[in-house]
Amino acid sequence: MISYPTGSEALVAYETIWSKHISGLAKHRITTHGVWTVPAAPGREAPQLYALVSYRDADDVRERLETYLSSPEFRADMEGFDTGQIVGVAESVLTPTADSPLR
Repeated sequence: MISYPTGSEALVAYETIWSKHISGLAKHRITTHGVWTVPAAPGREAPQLYALVSYRDADDVRERLETYLSSPEFRADMEGFDTGQIVGVAESVLTPTADSPLR
């Protein structure tokens, strides 16, 4: 989850960047299943962007992500975007249940 300042155009700009991230992530064996935005709301001032990605079971998640974040693809995607507009980043590892369609 990535949070942006209220009233900022950063979320709209980062939506475009995320569309570029999808192919770069795939080159690093990270599959994007979906990307969603959540507008600011009372009690949660910052709009947010959520991305659901998966890694192969045998992959080291941290290593895959760090490799992508230091890649030329990522740097090219982020060119011209002020990362100071991002006010928070959180990640969670989700473990699918036995009956989950996304296993």
